Amino acid sequence: MSQTLLGIIDEVFPVDLNAVERARTVLLGHSRLSARDALHVAVMEQQGVNRILSFDAGFDGFPGIALLKT
Repeated sequence: MSQTLLGIIDEVFPVDLNAVERARTVLLGHSRLSARDALHVAVMEQQGVNRILSFDAGFDGFPGIALLKT
């Protein structure tokens, strides 16, 4: 990881089977999200994170997630 990226990341969360299963459910219900984005959402939900910094508009309007646009 670049030093710049490490400067803004507080913690890296693990991806487990529960997150993968939740991501599948998220993906089936939100066609605007990619599989990768759905996995991000699932891990965020597990960890109680409700804000994401992203270039990806797929997170726009997702319930419970605040998109901090870059």
